[in-house]
Amino acid sequence: MSQKEQNKREVAFAALGQLVVNNEAYQQAMTARKAQIFDVFCKTKQDQTDVREEAWRTMKNMEALEKWFEHLLNTGKMAEQSLKAIDEQ
Repeated sequence: MSQKEQNKREVAFAALGQLVVNNEAYQQAMTARKAQIFDVFCKTKQDQTDVREEAWRTMKNMEALEKWFEHLLNTGKMAEQSLKAIDEQ
């Protein structure tokens, strides 16, 4: 696959990712889930370290997902710039 084709694929994939992160249902679901996790954490007793650790891991996984989407969008922007440079040549 040529670099131009790869860039086109990355731009298209980033556009799909943008649809997800801008989707109101996705945004509300992420906010609600984070609130649930925080609520679980806050309601734990001092000796419930397993529940707290699971809440922490879940929150970290959600943060990783958000960072992945951010990376995906940035990669698409970079690919779009590369495509413009290729087309200008």
